[in-house]
Amino acid sequence: MTVAVVFGINESSFAQKDKKAFQGTITYNISYKGENLTPAQKAQLPASVVETIKDCKTKTETAAGILTITSITDGTAKSATMLIDIGDNKFALKQTEADINKKQADEPKLTVNITQETKVISGFTCKKAIVTTTLEDGTVNNDTLYFTEELGCKDINFSSGYKDIPGKILQYTVYNTEMQFSTFYTVKEIKKSKISDNIFLIPIDYKETTEEELNKMFGGDE
Repeated sequence: MTVAVVFGINESSFAQKDKKAFQGTITYNISYKGENLTPAQKAQLPASVVETIKDCKTKTETAAGILTITSITDGTAKSATMLIDIGDNKFALKQTEADINKKQADEPKLTVNITQETKVISGFTCKKAIVTTTLEDGTVNNDTLYFTEELGCKDINFSSGYKDIPGKILQYTVYNTEMQFSTFYTVKEIKKSKISDNIFLIPIDYKETTEEELNKMFGGDE
């Protein structure tokens, strides 16, 4: 089973200037497009997602049917945890920076071009970036995203394919290479609130596991 919840910028060029670290939540609306995605499949996919942010830490919970996947990342520590809740089974998969780098090396190569074009989303000034993905068969996909340096930190995207984007992405597209459909994320609401560090911890009722063990349990390659 491959679980992808779902990126060499000069640090000084994007230094975050004397700002108070953001704490709060971002709610995204989600839509889908693709000929291979049936109405029945689309009905099982989430229509929105809420992400909790505290400076460089994020927590995102996504539910689809009986499966709930929660992604927790820490851009400062360069670590990530995936919580998987399926039925009565709860698992926690920890990933180090080395684990993440190894997995990213096997993903399609992304090229990021940050432009000077901007637009305001939910009160935040965002820069436009063009992300080019080249697949193994030579197919090239170009997606547009908008990010702001006013939220998060320069390493907030370290664990995703968008690691070269130095700020929180507020509008973006994810292309599913296996089923060939696109998922569109657009901000619905941004709320500031005080966030406890405890929400980024692994709950005690989750069993820590490895990717190899998950593959065996869900019928993947050993």
